[in-house]
This record gives sequence, C-alpha cells and structure tokens, in this order.
Amino acid sequence: MAQARRGQGGTASKPEYVKETYQGDAPSPRFGHTTTFVGDSRVILFGGATGDSGRYTITADAFMLNAATNTWSRISAEGNLPAARAAHAAACVDHSQMVVYGGATGGGSLSSDDLYLLDIRTEERWQWMSVPVLGTSPGRRYGHTMIFNKPLLIVFGGNNGQQ
Repeated sequence: MAQARRGQGGTASKPEYVKETYQGDAPSPRFGHTTTFVGDSRVILFGGATGDSGRYTITADAFMLNAATNTWSRISAEGNLPAARAAHAAACVDHSQMVVYGGATGGGSLSSDDLYLLDIRTEERWQWMSVPVLGTSPGRRYGHTMIFNKPLLIVFGGNNGQQ
C-alpha cells in the first residue's frame, strides 16, 4: 500500500509528490470503506468491499495505520462486532471511540440503521458494542456522511435503497 504526499519541491501549480511505503499487515484494496483519524497519528480503516467485475465481497475487518511509523496492523477487537458493511459512515468521538452508522450490508436489506462503537482507549483490548439510537433514528441509509459535534452525531445525506 502506498500513499502520495507533497514533496519538499514543486509549487502550488506544479506540486511534487513522493510515494510512501508502509510496513505491517496492510488491508487489501477496497472501496466503500471508512478511514477515521482517531488521534495520536492513528487512522482506523473499517469495512468496505473488495473485488471487481461485479463480484464484490463486503467486509467487516478493521485495520489501524500508525502514521508516525507508517505501519498497518489488523485490529482484533472483542464484543458485539458489526456486520460486514460498505458505504457506511464513521466518526471519532473524543479520541477514545470510533462510531459506525448504517451502510450497505449486502443482506436482504440494502441498508442498515444500526450504530456501533469501537472503544479504543486500551489498545491491547479494543471492544465493539452496539449502541441504541436515542430519539428518532436517521433511518436506514448508505452513502451518507457523519460528524461528531459534541454531544451530537450529525448524519447527512445518503440513500435508503428506495428513494
């Protein structure tokens, strides 16, 4: 896995890019995943779909990139793991939790309206849990975005497969 970044040379109209290399257990190529910055140079990649030519596999795997060391690692978390999904939304809450909402599960329903939380306070023992939505749910959707604006998770856009 490689990432391009702007090099030291170049100008705004003609930037120079440098290809980074990474170590560790990198995720396979995919689309429809989320990457969420969770602080301390850590980025979590969750879910998405792998494959091509109409033969896609929706995943529920999670990886962490330590951007300070350019190292990927697979996340082994315990608890109530979310179903495989793509085109979901994720956000960081207080640099100690990542939340995932909705997405396409590939099952009988095109989209979901569930909310999961990954507790990342103790890296040696990360924990997934299902979280009830208080108040009116945004409803089943995929292709949406979400942000955390304390104390709210704000969901915008997306599609429910019907509209």
